[in-house]
Amino acid sequence: MPVEKRTVAILIFEDVELLDFAGPYEVFSSVRKPGSDTERLLEVFTVAEVSELVTCRNGLVVKPDHTLDSCPAFDLMVVPGGRGTRTAVRRPALIDWIAERSETTELTTSVCTGSFLLAEAGLLTGKATTTHWGSIEQLRQRYPEVEVKENIRWVEAGNIISSAGVSAGIDMALFITAKLYGSEVASETARGMEYDYWS
Repeated sequence: MPVEKRTVAILIFEDVELLDFAGPYEVFSSVRKPGSDTERLLEVFTVAEVSELVTCRNGLVVKPDHTLDSCPAFDLMVVPGGRGTRTAVRRPALIDWIAERSETTELTTSVCTGSFLLAEAGLLTGKATTTHWGSIEQLRQRYPEVEVKENIRWVEAGNIISSAGVSAGIDMALFITAKLYGSEVASETARGMEYDYWS
């Protein structure tokens, strides 16, 4: 039986937290078809509001693969966090893009304070979510219609999956890998990354 291949779009923006997007990128780009060392099951790319270089938190500069306008169709979306979400949440074109694209995704996900962008897009209304421990109360206050959970690595709410901060995005991505392709594929992916935390 053929294994379904999927595409993953990872949003990036100025002052994005590096591991918030690089962690899931590493996981998803490492997923291989069972029995193959080379055949990837997930095509992963980055997308930003414009084509210019993006400066991440702590100074790393990244060139996005696509812009919001040029981005092809995808199956999974990852919305990371970081200090950049403080201004990104006030950019209607970006929030509208997240809302519109989520209508056709198999899964829409967030890492860390990326949950603020999902909430602003109306995707978390009446649903459970989580975020970085340092932003839990702020998320509760700003979006009272959202059930905010704490002391948990990730939360699954239908086709929306959110994770806590930074390294928790790796755990979430491995959970998604197991959900889509089975626990053996997820375990092999974690083993290849020498990520011993996952079980």
